[in-house]
Amino acid sequence: MPRRKKGQNYMPMSTAGLLSFSQEYSGGLRVPKWFPVVFSAACVAAIIALNILW
Repeated sequence: MPRRKKGQNYMPMSTAGLLSFSQEYSGGLRVPKWFPVVFSAACVAAIIALNILW
């Protein structure tokens, strides 16, 4: 029985869409990965502050 390599072997159908999606460029606004987290936290803090002040 042949041994398999230790690296992961991906099925072609499961990664075909992911590989093509990550390589496409839509031409839209480029947002850093941390921005949605910081923006959400700032919105939550603003809503809490407004509820306390009113």
